[in-house]
Amino acid sequence: MIDADTLESPENHLDELSKRFAKALALREKGDDAGARPVFEEILRNEPRLAEPRLELAHIHLLAERFSEAAEHARLAVATLRAGGQWTEDIEPKTLLSFAVNLLGETIVRELEEGEIFLTDREAFVERWNEASRTFEEAFEIDAGNVDAARNRTRFRPIVEGDGQDA
Repeated sequence: MIDADTLESPENHLDELSKRFAKALALREKGDDAGARPVFEEILRNEPRLAEPRLELAHIHLLAERFSEAAEHARLAVATLRAGGQWTEDIEPKTLLSFAVNLLGETIVRELEEGEIFLTDREAFVERWNEASRTFEEAFEIDAGNVDAARNRTRFRPIVEGDGQDA
């Protein structure tokens, strides 16, 4: 835990969190998501308004198939970025927002692919699928250079009920 003396000034606060963020990213790069996760969580306990640690947690949860946690972190990160709350300066804002929106869509789709909602509640499935489709379209509109969003918007087109055809 970060001690109170370290966090006295806003500059110290963010500098210390930045060091922790770099440590957690290094752990992820080594494949140690289990070690990185508590570091990202600690950062958010100290400063819950940061989008970037949320995106990392969303990805960690997605890889671990904890879809609701992944979606929760992705939604909060998107909301933070839309409000102008980007922390890091090394990524273009539109690139990071597009990445975050696309990641949100991926959390929705993965939950649909892994679950049984297709068999149990067709209406809810179509609603969630179309939400993911709109999300991928939005990610592409934000940044047409996002190749994942471009692929996903083509792959996950909206479902239009009634005519048996995709939109």
